[in-house]
Amino acid sequence: MKRLFSFFALRKSLLLLLFYIFLSLMLMNFSDASSLRGIRWAMLQTIEWVHQIEETFRLRHHMSQEIEQLKAENFRLKMTALKLREVLIENSRLRRLLKLKEEGAYRVVAARVIGSGTEGGIRSLIISVGEQDSVRKNMPVVNADGLVGRVIATTPGQSIVQILMDHNSLVSARLQHSREAGVIAWSGNSWLDLLYIPKNIPVEKGEMVITSELSRIYPPGLKIGIVTTIKENKFDLFKEIRVKPAVNFNAVEEVFVIRNQAAGKRSGE
Repeated sequence: MKRLFSFFALRKSLLLLLFYIFLSLMLMNFSDASSLRGIRWAMLQTIEWVHQIEETFRLRHHMSQEIEQLKAENFRLKMTALKLREVLIENSRLRRLLKLKEEGAYRVVAARVIGSGTEGGIRSLIISVGEQDSVRKNMPVVNADGLVGRVIATTPGQSIVQILMDHNSLVSARLQHSREAGVIAWSGNSWLDLLYIPKNIPVEKGEMVITSELSRIYPPGLKIGIVTTIKENKFDLFKEIRVKPAVNFNAVEEVFVIRNQAAGKRSGE
């Protein structure tokens, strides 16, 4: 359609000239007045029809251009809205981190997650602070939702954080209500396991699990997760307890490294 319109637009004058020459030759062959009136009427109708076609093509071309412009503008508006939404989400997340920093009793350093660790057999994150920021091995790492993990290696400008969802991670934990102590471990699923809770200890779904003061690495009271499933096997001494992590490890973007916790050996953590 655009090509056809362009063809008529570029050759409009030539086509009209040819049409008028053809019409003049036709008129030269007629001398009767009534015939001439009929031919004149047909000529006017033809010219009007040609103008209508031309106007239709012009309007369609104009509308097509406007549609393309509107599509481009719509795309720009969507991208702007997406950026604004990301800014609002980030602002909310940073406010929660700031609140955590203000309410906490620890000296912390803020960091961004800049990648995933490449160490074989260890699930980890790479963060944007390191030795030059006074970050050291075994320092706890948290975000606004709860415990993320611990620093296992550092460079001057970056650190590697072993997350809770790792086979090598063990954390001394405590049930918030019963105060019973156990150990948080990961068995390769989407949940954590709370180990060594005796059968005679009452545990309820929804009960919070926090870090224990028995840990040599993590300060007490950090949120680990929520109890979701409790099972008992008559042949076992302990309950089988599943814990939903407080942290969404697929969406960690900003964290705090707790700096004033003494680094220690990994013994029950």
